[in-house]
Amino acid sequence: MKQHAIRITAIVIFFLLALSAKGFANPWAIDEMIGKEASPFSLKDLRGQEVSLMDFRGKVILLNFWATWCPPCISEIPKLNNLKKTYAEKNFEIVAVSTDRSLSTVKKFIRKHPVSFIILHDSSIKVSRKYNVFSIPTTFLIDKKGKIVEKFLGEYDWNSPEIRKKIDELL
Repeated sequence: MKQHAIRITAIVIFFLLALSAKGFANPWAIDEMIGKEASPFSLKDLRGQEVSLMDFRGKVILLNFWATWCPPCISEIPKLNNLKKTYAEKNFEIVAVSTDRSLSTVKKFIRKHPVSFIILHDSSIKVSRKYNVFSIPTTFLIDKKGKIVEKFLGEYDWNSPEIRKKIDELL
C-alpha cells in the first residue's frame, strides 16, 4: 500500500513537472510570488471595457481567479459580495478573473448570480498562467503599492476575522 502511494505521488509530480515544462502553471512557482510586485495585466470586463490592474494602484486588491463551473468558486460569491459591501467605503477592490472560455457563459452565470465586484474575462488564460494559477479558486491579496502579500488556494470564508484582520492591516 505504501509503495502504491509513493508511485502515485511520483506520477503526480512527474505530470506537474511535465505541464510546467510545456508552459502550464508551475504549482511551486506560486509561492515565489509572495513579496513581489503583482504582474500588470489588462483584460476586458463584461461590458467589453479594458481594465488594467494598474487602475487600482493605491487600493488593497483581492485578485480572485475562478470559473462558472467550479463549485467552490460559486460558493465564494456571496462571501465576496459581503466582503465588498463591508469595505465599500475603503480603498479596497475585489477583482475576479474568470477563466471560462466563453464570455456569454460568464454573462449568463452573472445574471443568475449577481456580484458587487469587478469581473474580468481571461478566456486564453494568459493572465492565469502569468500568476501561476494551477487550481481554482486561487486568490491573491495585493497591498496598495501593488505587492502580493498573500495567496489563498481553494475556497475561503472571506468574512472570517482572520481575513478581515489581514485586509485591515493593509488599509
